[in-house]
Amino acid sequence: MNKITLAAAGSIFTIATSPLFAADESNIETTVVTATRTEQSVADILAPVTVFDRADIERIQPADLQELLSRAVGVSFVRNGGRGAATSLFLRGNKSNHTLVMIDGVRIGSATLGSPSLTNLPPELIERVEIVRGSRSSLYGSEAIGGVINIITRKYHDGEGLQPVLQVGAGTQGTRKIVAAVSGGNEQTQANISVLSEETDGIDHTSSKAGVSGDKDGFEQTAINVSVSHKMSDRAEIFAFYQTSQTEADYDGSCYDSAFTEFECSPYTEGEVSVANIRGKFLPLSNWLLTLSAGESADKSTIDYRYVDPAASGISGDTFDTKRRIYNLQNDFTLGAHHVLTVGAERTLDRVESTLSYSEISRGNKAAYIQWQGDYGVVDALVGFRKDDNDQFGKNETKNLSMGFDISAEIKLIGSYGEGYNAPNFNDLYYPFYGVPTLKPETSENIELELRGDQSWGSWAVGRFENDVDKLIQYNPATFGPDQIESAEIKGYEFSISSTIQQWSIDANVTRLDATDANTGLELRRRADKQANLDVAREWQHWGVSGSLRLVSSRYEDTANNDELSGYGLVDSTVFYRVNEQVKLQLALKNIFDKEYVSARSFSFGDYVSIGREAMMSITYTPK
Repeated sequence: MNKITLAAAGSIFTIATSPLFAADESNIETTVVTATRTEQSVADILAPVTVFDRADIERIQPADLQELLSRAVGVSFVRNGGRGAATSLFLRGNKSNHTLVMIDGVRIGSATLGSPSLTNLPPELIERVEIVRGSRSSLYGSEAIGGVINIITRKYHDGEGLQPVLQVGAGTQGTRKIVAAVSGGNEQTQANISVLSEETDGIDHTSSKAGVSGDKDGFEQTAINVSVSHKMSDRAEIFAFYQTSQTEADYDGSCYDSAFTEFECSPYTEGEVSVANIRGKFLPLSNWLLTLSAGESADKSTIDYRYVDPAASGISGDTFDTKRRIYNLQNDFTLGAHHVLTVGAERTLDRVESTLSYSEISRGNKAAYIQWQGDYGVVDALVGFRKDDNDQFGKNETKNLSMGFDISAEIKLIGSYGEGYNAPNFNDLYYPFYGVPTLKPETSENIELELRGDQSWGSWAVGRFENDVDKLIQYNPATFGPDQIESAEIKGYEFSISSTIQQWSIDANVTRLDATDANTGLELRRRADKQANLDVAREWQHWGVSGSLRLVSSRYEDTANNDELSGYGLVDSTVFYRVNEQVKLQLALKNIFDKEYVSARSFSFGDYVSIGREAMMSITYTPK
């Protein structure tokens, strides 16, 4: 597994398959480091990062993005049932909207919820994922209090000619999946188009069996990814991509008309996440790289009903359609052999269209950022600064300082300080009969110390972090609305190790978390204080096997810490067999021991239930 965890920092942020320009104008793979927005060797990055590449994804065979990300250090999830259900991500115990998520470098997410729909991002269309932990607001602004996740879309093939790929799979719960792709080109131009279709009968999301709540909640998804890159010259290139994912997911819920009369129904949501971007890279001088980009991401969801009672015919649910436009200009100057100066400006525009009435439906943000990186031999340093000017909340400044010290050729010590910033989302502010317009932006200060080693037998990392978040916004089940606590303390330890023993690759990580309300000392809801992952894998000439163990401790469902949810452990396994160069068979077994666990509860419908044991068999055909 190519994971660079906690202090092993190198997030190779592959924006495209197009070339990036080095000072000698040579043509190399386009990569930008997520942690610094600049290309940099893995060993020199002063940030805690986990990387999943395509080989990891093939070996793990995750059913969805949540399963893949949950293998990383410091990542936990809460999901309201089975496939397609609403999902919350906690990176180092921070809220879902405290983690900036990007697709090929374009920030995504719902302006109403403040976080993206991870259900709409199928692993089959992903080339690699980089997870940067710790505040990165000094580079990315709002939403990056807890960290940044960048999802690189899959290109399948970047050589001469065209290469088709076809994958067909079937599994438990009536799951059917098909993926088809064609990619390739020539030295100047590369293109890719890939399509995914998936259906599953699903499970009953909640423990309630009242009315139609006892039925299975199905999930359907169709996704398309298109990209093209063109090298105009040794000093200029352009890249464009478009991805869209449309889903339909059943759930358990109540249905009412405008007079609040309840009807029996089977509610479902129709969702769509799309992102488009065009980016140009230019080399005006041998030491000056200019990047210009313009993109738009959209997140749309519609609540609808299949009514059992004919009297309710024609009653429709609510629609939330949010769009975000992003414009960025970045200059990277190489100053000598060991210094890089980055200067950039960014403009974002958010807009909400809904059947509900929001008192505000749009806002913009202007920002400028600067960063300097220096290498002094045994000592590395990074200093970053960003100034945001938000239409609603005015100006805000964030800073970052990191230093690394080479104790020896194999061991490095890193210390860092970073400030975070997050503007409240539109639901927290303006959702009818819920929002609180007086909420203030959240801010944070993050301090961490990391020690990592890269030795002949493998790599390891251990670290300590403390993130103090002021004006934390959280949902309070007791009031059915958001409240803002004065301060939250989120601190903990992270440990990871990677090695190979008797041709078996072994990766393990442990996270110890303490996330509390600083005033009351109570734990923040739904944060597990301990979690661990163990992954082992081996390949032979035609065969490959892997196994994983995930342990999650107990956590509280409510802010008063009265409702405790039990911990759980999950065991997964995968196996593949290469029939020949063209045909590959894969089998994935999830939750092998059929562990029943509860990660969240519903106020009206009881526990959100676990998926249970699953099996998925697939065959991939790549004609030569």
